[in-house]
Amino acid sequence: MNKAKNPVQAVQRTIDIIDYLRDTGGARVTEIADAVGVSKGTAHCHLATLEQNGYAIKEGHEYKLGLRFIDLAHHAKARIDIYDVTTTEVDALAEESGEMTLFTVEEGGDGVCLYVARGDNAVQTEVYVGYRNGLYHTAVGKAILAFIPAEERDSLIDRMEFKPITPNTITDPRTLRDELERVRQDGIAYNHEETIQGLVGVGAPIRDQNGTVYGAISVIGPARRMSDERLNDEIPEMIRRAVNIVEINITSL
Repeated sequence: MNKAKNPVQAVQRTIDIIDYLRDTGGARVTEIADAVGVSKGTAHCHLATLEQNGYAIKEGHEYKLGLRFIDLAHHAKARIDIYDVTTTEVDALAEESGEMTLFTVEEGGDGVCLYVARGDNAVQTEVYVGYRNGLYHTAVGKAILAFIPAEERDSLIDRMEFKPITPNTITDPRTLRDELERVRQDGIAYNHEETIQGLVGVGAPIRDQNGTVYGAISVIGPARRMSDERLNDEIPEMIRRAVNIVEINITSL
């Protein structure tokens, strides 16, 4: 995600505290203060304000995230016009494929998972609603990057930090651009164990009649279960059908 050039320090500290509570599941004031680099008194003031507004709760000696964030998430998702029709198809795709399926959009240079559905044979991974991931190493990310306007794509790629998450991860802009050209030709993007070793993904973008990219849908499963026929023919065809239904419905929104 892109960072502000001149962040307001007090706001940034509050965000750091929220992120720490998210990552730890709850912590004492002293732990939080040490983690974000502030005094115990300063940390307590931030936490008290969060608690007063429902964004944190205190259980015993620990502070945890408050359920007010669920309300924010509801309103954040509400701005995605195609959310309802897309999630219906993602559910159907999970049932048909038996695998884990995702609906992802781009925000701030990241891929943000808005919906997850799991088929009968789906793998259990850390992916959840709100999970953020790099665009360069996921099928949904490549599907989005391949079809957004060239100027926007170049801007996003120029700001990327290419990290070798697995031995298969793309780690340079030129290789990524070559991959995206192939995606534009085929309409299908792949993740060949680039995010998690042993897992592969297939994705396709969701676009309207003008070519505007709304997001992408993907199917993720274990490499050992994905024969060439399933990976290159069966799953892509399932995804194309799901995307086609969503795109038809976009015209009526």
